[in-house]
Amino acid sequence: MDGIQWRRGWQLIAQGLGVLRQYPWFIAPIVMVWLIYAPGVLYLKYGLQWSRHNTAESVIIVYFFIVAFSFCILLACDVLLELIQQLESDEPSLRSAIAATFRKDLANLLPLAFAWASIWFALSLIEAALSRRDEDDGNDAELDAQAAAEALAGFGSFSLSSAFFEALKKGVRMVVFLILPGIAWEDMNFVNATRKGLAVLNAHKGHFARGYALTYAASAVAFLPPSILFMLGTGRHGRPPPIHFPDSVWAAAIIYIGLAWSFSIYLEQMFGAQLYLWHLKWERKFEVAELSKRPLPSFEDIEPPALLTKVPNLFEQELGAANRRARVASQ
Repeated sequence: MDGIQWRRGWQLIAQGLGVLRQYPWFIAPIVMVWLIYAPGVLYLKYGLQWSRHNTAESVIIVYFFIVAFSFCILLACDVLLELIQQLESDEPSLRSAIAATFRKDLANLLPLAFAWASIWFALSLIEAALSRRDEDDGNDAELDAQAAAEALAGFGSFSLSSAFFEALKKGVRMVVFLILPGIAWEDMNFVNATRKGLAVLNAHKGHFARGYALTYAASAVAFLPPSILFMLGTGRHGRPPPIHFPDSVWAAAIIYIGLAWSFSIYLEQMFGAQLYLWHLKWERKFEVAELSKRPLPSFEDIEPPALLTKVPNLFEQELGAANRRARVASQ
């Protein structure tokens, strides 16, 4: 059974890759977030005069930067979910997906962004308090192509505590990506979407954990080339003298890092979206079996939805069944 479950998890990842292969521009909204994030990070690290701000002001600046970044990611992922929903019938349209996001989802994305950013910020504060910073905070460091690449990749000395907190942040992010389909697809408010996303997580912890592991592995592979470049280009921690690469190499690394980050976020959101839709499909099959007095199916009996086969009314069927159950529960 474990082998089947891992195969199902990989099936969701492979299907996400298949969608990207057929529609490579699906990743464009996430790449746009990176183009906003990258200069923001570099300004905070090298441009902002932190010495002019007291501790409280610095904390507020960092918090609202995380809020803004979280909101941008949610906007991009919501557009991605709208594009996925368009796959069932029409050719996807980025313009109509963006219009749908701003027309109906914006008000519910904002509280989700604040909730996510607050957890993210709290974890970052705890990590900073537990970490020993042997280096400068970056205020006096010189900004060059290599420094920019290292800052944007989050490259630094490895520690178990930093790895632990990065793993926690990824877990929280994937939970958020499991909540987002309730807003994008079922037009739920923030509270109801959170309840639904957490219910899906609670019902399928094993699948979520396997998705976490598989997306983590895919991200590690994607970031392997710049990691090797950083190891060769720095002489820290007793390693051999660094190789001095030209700025053009570091500029190419920055572009690659942006694409690798976007790819990782894309995979995480696609996995969460497909697990959510799979859960809706299972609920509908369960409802049909219950009404017809047939044996109730287990989740493993249900094949994951196939996004690229353009099944007619795929979302209409699954979301319609979910809405009927919601109405019955509220009566």
